[in-house]
Amino acid sequence: MKNFHTKLMKTLEDLISLCLLAVFGITVMLVVLRYCFNTSITGANEIVIIFFIYSTAIGAAIALGKNEHISITVFADMLPLRFVKTLQIIQLSLIATINAVLFWYCFQWINITGGYTMPITGLPRAVAQLSIPIGCGIAIIFCVNSLISVFRNDIYPASALSSDSIKNKKL
Repeated sequence: MKNFHTKLMKTLEDLISLCLLAVFGITVMLVVLRYCFNTSITGANEIVIIFFIYSTAIGAAIALGKNEHISITVFADMLPLRFVKTLQIIQLSLIATINAVLFWYCFQWINITGGYTMPITGLPRAVAQLSIPIGCGIAIIFCVNSLISVFRNDIYPASALSSDSIKNKKL
């Protein structure tokens, strides 16, 4: 599972790098075209927005997989080490549940509003809206992978406790 986690993380990071490189490249090109040649590319701003939305949704899932999401560990650091596993299971289960609910309801939302087209490119809004269930699905995969690690008694990469506080505790 650790190998799968690493490969998925690397693939997603490469994908985000390509999206952000495209955002940067298109934006620079649009600025040069606008200020040097007094012209623009029709629909390029919408494409930039779509790339940015996907990089944000996938990036949020990656942050979860790397334990770089927002977490406040003040109370968790006060707990004895024997409660760490239980706390991790609760934390991961709640995060997976929230993402699963979002994943489920996003498809209903996309079904209702996704058919409308973007004003310039004419693409359906579902193209941009699909970023949310994709990001939530990836987050669920990372949560399940981390839950498996917790149940196998591996040190879960997204620990509820900081590594310094774990080292200073005894069972």
